[in-house]
Order: sequence, then C-alpha cells, then structure tokens
Amino acid sequence: MTAPLYIMDACALIAFLCAEQGAEAVTSVLEYAKTGKAEIRMNIINLLEVYYDIYRTVGKTKADKSYQ
Repeated sequence: MTAPLYIMDACALIAFLCAEQGAEAVTSVLEYAKTGKAEIRMNIINLLEVYYDIYRTVGKTKADKSYQ
C-alpha cells in the first residue's frame, strides 16, 4: 500500500507558520508525514509565495530562516 500524498499550498503553510486557523490540520499532516506514513509535496511557486509573504510582513531575516 502506498503512502497518501498531500500537496501543501501557500495558505496552509502560512497558517502553520503563523499559528492561524487551520494550523492544527497542517500540524497533523506534518506529524503523519514525519512517521513515513505520508508524503508531502509543494510547488516551488507556492514556497516562494510563502517566502514573499514572510519577507513582506516580518523581514528578510525571518523569511530566510523560514525558507531554510
């Protein structure tokens, strides 16, 4: 049986990073993936959207740290 695949979008990751509504659901998926029971993928455009949102609201240092 193959592990379920989750596609992470920018809004979900921002909610997780900023402890917004929906962060609990993202946390559950991340924990599930940590055990090897699921895979998570994210489009590079969505990842850069998250980076830009953090860069714009908090600054480059935090954006760089979040990206890493």
